[in-house]
Amino acid sequence: MQAPLNFEDLPVSSSPLRAAVLGSGSGGNAVVVESDGFRVLIDAGFSCKELERRMRLLGIAPETISSVLLTHEHEDHVKGVDRFARKHKLPVFLTAGTMLGTVLGEEVVPRTVRIESGRPFEVGPFAVEAFSIPHDAREPVGFVLQDRAGRRLGLAGDIGCRTQLAWGRLADLDCLLLETNHDLEMLRSGPYPWALKQRVAGRHGHLSNREAADGLPELLADRLRFVVLYHLSRTNNLPALAGAEVAETLAREGSAAEIVISSQFEPSSWLEVGA
Repeated sequence: MQAPLNFEDLPVSSSPLRAAVLGSGSGGNAVVVESDGFRVLIDAGFSCKELERRMRLLGIAPETISSVLLTHEHEDHVKGVDRFARKHKLPVFLTAGTMLGTVLGEEVVPRTVRIESGRPFEVGPFAVEAFSIPHDAREPVGFVLQDRAGRRLGLAGDIGCRTQLAWGRLADLDCLLLETNHDLEMLRSGPYPWALKQRVAGRHGHLSNREAADGLPELLADRLRFVVLYHLSRTNNLPALAGAEVAETLAREGSAAEIVISSQFEPSSWLEVGA
């Protein structure tokens, strides 16, 4: 496996690492991460127009996005990527499986860059590692981004269960975005057909509030500033339920990390990690 990237010989900026969730849920997912004035978009699950609208709410000029990273090919993660990347002439970083599951190619977007789980790559000031996650897509991945100051953000969005690989990658972060998709009782008693309930709760479906909370103790590094609850179901979850389960774990473990609950309908505030 390729050695991890490092930036020890490069100048370190005093600007913070910043991240904002443009929106998250079954209706669309997108996150902006920024360091040294360089902005990366992780997933583009809204229309180009809606992506740009939400960016402007945060003071982001859409043309300042420099690259797009894709976790997998499902519509709520790629809906606007073709038009947005083409309009702003952006490279799109994605696995071979994700490319096969979409219509993306050089005739659709200016440039596609194939990535692989476990092979670090550079995007502007970020050292990025993609890691495999269990989900019912062709080649889904989560991401860890490290800037030149060593600040680290990790995202595991659609993840069916905890794995040693994923938890190993997410164990030493400043900012963690972790799926808390459903409350188990709401899913069991909710309106979904039985087959869909099984898919959601399965090992290649989505992580429940309880599963996320149970796995958090392994991820609570002293440096962890933010725990972002991600990809909440509008049908099978409530922000208060997800927040309460995670808050209980943080309190029990003595963690001072701040809980941020992402919304389907509006962007989060900027989350900042200083030097």
